[in-house]
Amino acid sequence: MSFALKYAPTRLDDVVIGSQTLKNRLSDYINDRDLKPLILHGGVGTGKTTIANLLPDAIESKKAEVTRLKAVEFNSINDVIQAFGDQTMFYQVFTINDQKRNYIISNEINFTPKAAIAFRDVIDDMIGHTQFIFTTNYIDQVDIALRDRSNCLAVPPVTAKDWLSRAQWILQQEGIALPDDQLLKVLSAQLQISSSNRKLLERLEDFVRSVRNPPSNPGGIIELAPIPEPINPLMAA
Repeated sequence: MSFALKYAPTRLDDVVIGSQTLKNRLSDYINDRDLKPLILHGGVGTGKTTIANLLPDAIESKKAEVTRLKAVEFNSINDVIQAFGDQTMFYQVFTINDQKRNYIISNEINFTPKAAIAFRDVIDDMIGHTQFIFTTNYIDQVDIALRDRSNCLAVPPVTAKDWLSRAQWILQQEGIALPDDQLLKVLSAQLQISSSNRKLLERLEDFVRSVRNPPSNPGGIIELAPIPEPINPLMAA
């Protein structure tokens, strides 16, 4: 199984988040201090979708049931009306499985202008009892009125230090011990290439593979490009 699947976060606490501001704002949602629609925005692979998927579980303290939308399929006012219909009234009275809130998640909320206008009314009708969570790579392309109704939180790329604890835990699960300074080199080298968390997990997977199947080098030195200096990983006892 690939590391991207094997070590995918299963709880919000597992997600590597470098921004304390973002952590604090997510805590407001978890502790019922904020109910506004949430738009998570940032570059590719920074963890937006993972956070969106795990936040309802954190709010409910259990596996939450969510409704997922494909905003790209909303092209007109009629599309929005058909998608929600009588659901707005249902959500005003009931929650699914006795949850604290209902949850609606959508990636890339690039509605057409007419669909966005209709969706504003949906949010206004449902905001008190339904938690909307959106993600986008292009916050400037999101309808300005939807942004005004929402908390727009940036999910910035993380640093090697942010990743260090999680990466060490992953290596421990694989039976590999590596000093922090050497692991930081591995992480930093990858983050200079791409800020994607998925790509970082792929790099760790390649690293583990290279440790277990080292090339035939005198002295057992493993060279892992693009790291400029050789590193000597120590197999755990």
